[in-house]
Amino acid sequence: MIQKTGILGGTFDPVHNGHLALASAAAELCGLSELMLLPSAAPPHKQHQEITPFAHRTAMLDIAVRKSSLLHVSTLEDLLPKPSFTIDSLKYLELHSVGNVEFYFIIGADAFLDILSWYKYSEVLTASHFIVFSRKGFKNKKLHRIFKYLNYIERGEHWYNEQSGKSIFTSGIVLPRISSSEIRKRIAEGRSVQGFLPEAVLKYIKKHNLYLS
Repeated sequence: MIQKTGILGGTFDPVHNGHLALASAAAELCGLSELMLLPSAAPPHKQHQEITPFAHRTAMLDIAVRKSSLLHVSTLEDLLPKPSFTIDSLKYLELHSVGNVEFYFIIGADAFLDILSWYKYSEVLTASHFIVFSRKGFKNKKLHRIFKYLNYIERGEHWYNEQSGKSIFTSGIVLPRISSSEIRKRIAEGRSVQGFLPEAVLKYIKKHNLYLS
Protein backbone atom coordinates (compact mmCIF):
# COMPACT_ATOMS: atom_id res chain seq x y z
CA MET A 1 0.00 0.00 0.00
CA ILE A 2 1.31 3.43 -0.98
CA GLN A 3 1.47 6.08 1.72
CA LYS A 4 0.89 9.56 0.36
CA THR A 5 2.81 12.13 2.37
CA GLY A 6 2.21 15.82 1.75
CA ILE A 7 4.96 18.35 2.47
CA LEU A 8 4.22 22.00 3.11
CA GLY A 9 7.43 23.93 3.59
CA GLY A 10 7.89 27.54 4.53
CA THR A 11 9.27 29.99 7.03
CA PHE A 12 6.04 29.96 9.06
CA ASP A 13 6.88 33.27 10.72
CA PRO A 14 4.26 32.87 12.09
CA VAL A 15 2.03 29.96 11.00
CA HIS A 16 -1.48 31.22 10.21
CA ASN A 17 -4.92 30.01 9.15
CA GLY A 18 -4.01 30.33 5.48
CA HIS A 19 -1.28 27.71 5.91
CA LEU A 20 -3.69 25.37 7.67
CA ALA A 21 -6.41 25.84 5.03
CA LEU A 22 -3.86 25.13 2.28
CA ALA A 23 -2.77 21.94 4.02
CA SER A 24 -6.34 20.71 4.43
CA ALA A 25 -7.22 21.50 0.80
CA ALA A 26 -4.14 19.63 -0.46
CA ALA A 27 -4.92 16.59 1.67
CA GLU A 28 -8.46 16.45 0.30
CA LEU A 29 -7.39 17.03 -3.30
CA CYS A 30 -4.92 14.12 -3.42
CA GLY A 31 -6.16 11.87 -0.61
CA LEU A 32 -3.01 12.30 1.46
CA SER A 33 -2.29 9.88 4.31
CA GLU A 34 -0.41 12.50 6.32
CA LEU A 35 0.85 16.01 5.90
CA MET A 36 4.19 17.28 7.12
CA LEU A 37 4.74 20.94 7.94
CA LEU A 38 8.43 21.56 7.27
CA PRO A 39 9.74 24.85 8.68
CA SER A 40 12.85 26.12 6.93
CA ALA A 41 15.80 26.56 9.28
CA ALA A 42 17.72 28.88 6.93
CA PRO A 43 15.68 29.87 3.85
CA PRO A 44 18.03 30.48 0.88
CA HIS A 45 15.93 33.41 -0.33
CA LYS A 46 15.95 35.07 3.11
CA GLN A 47 19.61 34.81 4.08
CA HIS A 48 19.87 38.57 4.48
CA GLN A 49 16.57 38.99 6.29
CA GLU A 50 15.95 38.75 10.01
CA ILE A 51 13.64 35.85 10.86
CA THR A 52 12.29 34.59 14.17
CA PRO A 53 14.41 31.86 15.82
CA PHE A 54 13.63 28.35 14.60
CA ALA A 55 12.60 27.19 18.09
CA HIS A 56 9.81 29.80 18.28
CA ARG A 57 8.53 29.08 14.77
CA THR A 58 8.49 25.36 15.46
CA ALA A 59 6.75 25.82 18.80
CA MET A 60 3.98 27.83 17.15
CA LEU A 61 3.53 25.11 14.52
CA ASP A 62 3.32 22.43 17.22
CA ILE A 63 0.59 24.44 18.94
CA ALA A 64 -1.32 24.94 15.67
CA VAL A 65 -1.47 21.22 14.78
CA ARG A 66 -1.65 19.56 18.20
CA LYS A 67 -5.30 18.57 17.75
CA SER A 68 -4.89 17.29 14.19
CA SER A 69 -4.55 13.62 13.30
CA LEU A 70 -3.35 14.52 9.78
CA LEU A 71 -0.80 17.29 10.33
CA HIS A 72 2.54 17.00 12.06
CA VAL A 73 5.67 19.12 12.30
CA SER A 74 9.15 18.07 11.22
CA THR A 75 12.32 19.79 12.49
CA LEU A 76 14.37 18.01 9.84
CA GLU A 77 15.82 21.14 8.27
CA ASP A 78 17.40 22.19 11.54
CA LEU A 79 19.56 19.05 11.32
CA LEU A 80 20.59 19.40 7.68
CA PRO A 81 23.32 21.66 6.21
CA LYS A 82 22.46 25.34 5.80
CA PRO A 83 20.99 27.00 3.83
CA SER A 84 17.89 24.79 3.67
CA PHE A 85 17.45 23.37 0.17
CA THR A 86 14.33 21.40 -0.75
CA ILE A 87 16.31 18.66 -2.51
CA ASP A 88 18.31 17.91 0.65
CA SER A 89 15.12 17.46 2.67
CA LEU A 90 13.49 15.25 0.02
CA LYS A 91 16.56 13.03 -0.28
CA TYR A 92 16.72 12.64 3.50
CA LEU A 93 13.03 11.79 3.73
CA GLU A 94 13.28 9.28 0.90
CA LEU A 95 16.28 7.60 2.52
CA HIS A 96 14.69 7.35 5.97
CA SER A 97 11.09 6.53 5.04
CA VAL A 98 9.69 3.13 5.90
CA GLY A 99 7.56 1.32 3.32
CA ASN A 100 6.27 2.59 0.00
CA VAL A 101 5.98 6.37 0.35
CA GLU A 102 5.25 8.97 -2.31
CA PHE A 103 5.77 12.66 -1.55
CA TYR A 104 3.52 15.53 -2.61
CA PHE A 105 5.14 18.95 -2.34
CA ILE A 106 2.58 21.71 -1.80
CA ILE A 107 3.24 25.15 -3.24
CA GLY A 108 1.54 28.28 -4.55
CA ALA A 109 1.49 28.99 -8.28
CA ASP A 110 3.51 32.21 -7.87
CA ALA A 111 6.30 30.26 -6.17
CA PHE A 112 6.22 27.46 -8.75
CA LEU A 113 6.84 30.02 -11.50
CA ASP A 114 10.32 30.41 -9.97
CA ILE A 115 11.04 26.65 -9.96
CA LEU A 116 13.81 26.98 -12.57
CA SER A 117 15.82 29.07 -10.08
CA TRP A 118 15.67 26.40 -7.37
CA TYR A 119 18.82 24.53 -6.42
CA LYS A 120 18.83 21.23 -8.38
CA TYR A 121 15.24 21.82 -9.47
CA SER A 122 15.21 18.87 -11.87
CA GLU A 123 16.08 16.51 -9.01
CA VAL A 124 13.34 18.08 -6.88
CA LEU A 125 10.77 17.38 -9.59
CA THR A 126 11.99 13.80 -9.89
CA ALA A 127 11.78 13.22 -6.13
CA SER A 128 8.22 14.41 -5.55
CA HIS A 129 4.79 15.01 -7.01
CA PHE A 130 3.64 18.63 -6.75
CA ILE A 131 0.34 20.18 -5.70
CA VAL A 132 0.13 23.71 -7.07
CA PHE A 133 -2.51 26.15 -5.83
CA SER A 134 -3.49 29.22 -7.85
CA ARG A 135 -4.85 32.29 -6.15
CA LYS A 136 -8.09 33.89 -7.36
CA GLY A 137 -7.58 35.71 -10.64
CA PHE A 138 -4.25 34.00 -11.38
CA LYS A 139 -3.58 33.50 -15.10
CA ASN A 140 -2.61 29.85 -15.62
CA LYS A 141 -1.08 30.29 -19.08
CA LYS A 142 2.42 30.96 -17.67
CA LEU A 143 2.08 28.01 -15.34
CA HIS A 144 1.04 25.67 -18.12
CA ARG A 145 3.94 26.86 -20.30
CA ILE A 146 6.39 25.90 -17.55
CA PHE A 147 4.71 22.52 -17.11
CA LYS A 148 5.18 21.85 -20.83
CA TYR A 149 8.76 23.13 -20.76
CA LEU A 150 9.47 20.65 -17.96
CA ASN A 151 8.02 17.84 -20.12
CA TYR A 152 4.74 17.38 -18.27
CA ILE A 153 1.76 16.28 -20.36
CA GLU A 154 -1.79 17.30 -19.49
CA ARG A 155 -3.85 14.30 -18.46
CA GLY A 156 -7.34 15.33 -17.43
CA GLU A 157 -7.10 17.04 -14.08
CA HIS A 158 -3.34 16.66 -13.62
CA TRP A 159 -0.05 16.92 -15.52
CA TYR A 160 2.24 13.90 -15.90
CA ASN A 161 5.94 13.45 -16.64
CA GLU A 162 6.50 10.10 -18.33
CA GLN A 163 10.23 10.04 -17.60
CA SER A 164 10.02 10.62 -13.83
CA GLY A 165 6.56 9.14 -13.29
CA LYS A 166 5.65 12.21 -11.24
CA SER A 167 2.53 14.35 -11.53
CA ILE A 168 1.56 17.94 -10.89
CA PHE A 169 -1.92 18.48 -9.48
CA THR A 170 -3.47 21.94 -9.67
CA SER A 171 -6.29 23.68 -7.85
CA GLY A 172 -7.84 27.12 -8.01
CA ILE A 173 -9.74 26.77 -4.74
CA VAL A 174 -10.24 30.08 -2.95
CA LEU A 175 -8.16 30.16 0.24
CA PRO A 176 -7.89 32.82 2.95
CA ARG A 177 -5.74 35.77 1.81
CA ILE A 178 -3.46 35.94 4.83
CA SER A 179 0.28 36.56 4.93
CA SER A 180 2.79 36.18 7.74
CA SER A 181 4.32 39.56 6.87
CA GLU A 182 0.93 41.26 7.29
CA ILE A 183 0.47 39.57 10.68
CA ARG A 184 3.93 40.71 11.84
CA LYS A 185 3.19 44.24 10.69
CA ARG A 186 -0.18 44.39 12.43
CA ILE A 187 1.26 43.07 15.70
CA ALA A 188 4.12 45.60 15.55
CA GLU A 189 1.55 48.38 15.05
CA GLY A 190 -0.66 47.13 17.87
CA ARG A 191 -3.51 46.19 15.54
CA SER A 192 -5.74 43.14 15.85
CA VAL A 193 -4.88 39.84 14.16
CA GLN A 194 -7.99 38.08 15.43
CA GLY A 195 -9.05 35.39 12.98
CA PHE A 196 -5.72 35.40 11.15
CA LEU A 197 -4.18 32.58 13.17
CA PRO A 198 -5.14 30.05 15.85
CA GLU A 199 -5.92 31.65 19.21
CA ALA A 200 -3.36 29.45 20.97
CA VAL A 201 -0.64 30.64 18.58
CA LEU A 202 -1.58 34.26 19.27
CA LYS A 203 -1.28 33.58 23.01
CA TYR A 204 2.22 32.18 22.44
CA ILE A 205 3.20 35.29 20.45
CA LYS A 206 1.97 37.57 23.25
CA LYS A 207 3.66 35.48 25.94
CA HIS A 208 7.04 35.70 24.21
CA ASN A 209 6.62 39.28 22.97
CA LEU A 210 7.23 38.30 19.35
CA TYR A 211 6.98 40.72 16.43
CA LEU A 212 6.97 43.84 18.57
CA SER A 213 8.86 46.78 17.07
